[in-house]
Amino acid sequence: MLLWMVLLLCVSMTEAQELFQDPVLSRLNSSETSDLLLKCTTKVDPNKPASELFYSFYKDNHIIQNRSHNPLFFISEANEENSGLYQCVVDAKDGTIQKKSDYLDIDLCTSVSQPVLTLQHEATNLAEGDKVKFLCETQLGSLPILYSFYMDGEILGEPLAPSGRAASLLISVKAEWSGKNYSCQAENKVSRDISEPKKFPLVVSGTASMKSTTMVIWLPVLLGGMAMAAAVLIFFKPCKKKKHARPETPTPKDLDSLLYASLTKRRDK
Repeated sequence: MLLWMVLLLCVSMTEAQELFQDPVLSRLNSSETSDLLLKCTTKVDPNKPASELFYSFYKDNHIIQNRSHNPLFFISEANEENSGLYQCVVDAKDGTIQKKSDYLDIDLCTSVSQPVLTLQHEATNLAEGDKVKFLCETQLGSLPILYSFYMDGEILGEPLAPSGRAASLLISVKAEWSGKNYSCQAENKVSRDISEPKKFPLVVSGTASMKSTTMVIWLPVLLGGMAMAAAVLIFFKPCKKKKHARPETPTPKDLDSLLYASLTKRRDK
């Protein structure tokens, strides 16, 4: 009798095991879309109704959908937080047998958006040696993001991988940068993109900058000195001497008249 019961139990277990095969978990929609649709598929004994099966879904070994007749799992507008290892479990109605699928690795990392690059500096007219800051920012994209800065196609410094969506580079200006194109690149494990190129401002050489600074410093002094000199000249302007009329030189005719008058006076005496 006992042997008969053991044999019956073995037959029942065999029938339960043959009720369905090991399930397979797959993604139905394209990885390029933001939605996530998974399906748990198993082959069922045609003599057994499929409604006797229940489907459960797990993510990173945590249940996300418990025993349901629906073999589909759907997430609308999935993001990188929904990335992970997914698995489905199929069990019979009475729970006598349970089968698990293999893990399915879902990577929902998003592409980086086109970065925006800005140039920050304090000096009005940039000169060689002045400090400037390049700031590269992205609005979208799965982290981590690697940032690189370029001047006329040549990389500046080392690529940066901050924890956020922006990176900055503080660097000294070089004379050869004047009028050249500068840009930045953002890259993650999905994609890469580069900012719109911009023209670097004109750079004043060190000698020209020094001359300009010296001129700015001394120009007020020179103008002030010229004004003071003009005032002194006006104040101490020399007086003009009054010109006296010069007596006319007597002509020979006049000399004869004078001599005759002199002789007449003596004769009268």
